[in-house]
Amino acid sequence: MKKNLYFVFIAASFALLVSAPGRLAYGLPLIIELIALSAGASLFNSLAAKMNLGELQEILSLSFIVFAAILYKQILIFFSPILALNLSFVIFLPAASAFLIGSVFSGQPASLSKNAALSAKFGAFAFVFFLLRDILGYGAISFPTPGGVEEIVLFDSYKTSFLSFFATIPGCLLIFAFCAAALLALQTRMNVLEKSGAMDENN
Repeated sequence: MKKNLYFVFIAASFALLVSAPGRLAYGLPLIIELIALSAGASLFNSLAAKMNLGELQEILSLSFIVFAAILYKQILIFFSPILALNLSFVIFLPAASAFLIGSVFSGQPASLSKNAALSAKFGAFAFVFFLLRDILGYGAISFPTPGGVEEIVLFDSYKTSFLSFFATIPGCLLIFAFCAAALLALQTRMNVLEKSGAMDENN
């Protein structure tokens, strides 16, 4: 299961974080969409499982996620047409991530809580990721508004223009590589501590 979770995390990261504009104002709607779609897909899968739909369950689940993504885009257009226009096709990428998460936990007990936990963890990681790119690349913290993007300027980005590299796709990949390495090191350390604790208990 852990291998599946790592696969989902990496796939969702590349699908969503690399393709999206490097500003928190654009990342927040995507994070909200991912969490909403994941929760909706879990509830839908739970209902479909009780109905014993068999092979149709996966097809119906995918159809539900696509419908929900289209509905979410219409809501975003109503809230801020500029945000929806700038996000373009990226608005549909959380649907793929939500489908992956739902597939991993499909048919398992307490799948809704596991799904929610994984979505929340990825949402927190994505928030920090977008925030770092916003600060390093633009010297500001941006947030979505009906009129588009508003920002709180932290420093003059022209004086630190070399940091704008982190707002580009190569810079995004570099930040993701560092974050992934840090998470992997942390996970490895936790596994070592768990094994040493288990050995101490056995002794």
